[in-house]
Amino acid sequence: MEDADAADRLDVEKTLAGDHEAFSRLVERHGQAIHQRMRGFSRDESTGEELAQDVFVEAFAGLASYRGDAPFRNWLARIATFVGYKYWREREKRKKEIPLPEGWDPPAAAGAEPEPGDPEAAADLLHALLAALPEKDRLLLTLAYVQDCSTGEIAEQLGVSRALVPMRVFKAKLKLRRLAGREPWKGKIKWLIS
Repeated sequence: MEDADAADRLDVEKTLAGDHEAFSRLVERHGQAIHQRMRGFSRDESTGEELAQDVFVEAFAGLASYRGDAPFRNWLARIATFVGYKYWREREKRKKEIPLPEGWDPPAAAGAEPEPGDPEAAADLLHALLAALPEKDRLLLTLAYVQDCSTGEIAEQLGVSRALVPMRVFKAKLKLRRLAGREPWKGKIKWLIS
């Protein structure tokens, strides 16, 4: 990983000196990981791609602020977190009620919970439930469980104390369980509320 960190630092220096090919190498090196991270903020593939592009636009615009104290990928992950959070906030402003994916019936209407072998239906349901949470809770749960970030990574990305993260994640999980226990999902998603 040290070689990648050194290559990142060198490409950052070259980009700041005007070499745009160097920034292209950074995008190529980290593009897949950022795209995957942004898919945690939206199930829609094209939205995930747009968000990933936004991350790199923000990174390019703020590249001079990268001090090199931590690996470039960590700095980029923090930008990605805030781009995703900003996306949720803007979407929330435009429309208070977030629609479920087109053609998707909630488990209450379908009469059963998603089958264990149907990960897409389960993922759609989870994203619908997460979308109903306040943005800060949604962000915590997305980082912890969708993007599988450690407590330290979450604390770093959100700029909070490491000790606060487990408590905030626990409270967000309680809110999600309460939401899952309400209609139309009541009793239909035992795997989530157990």
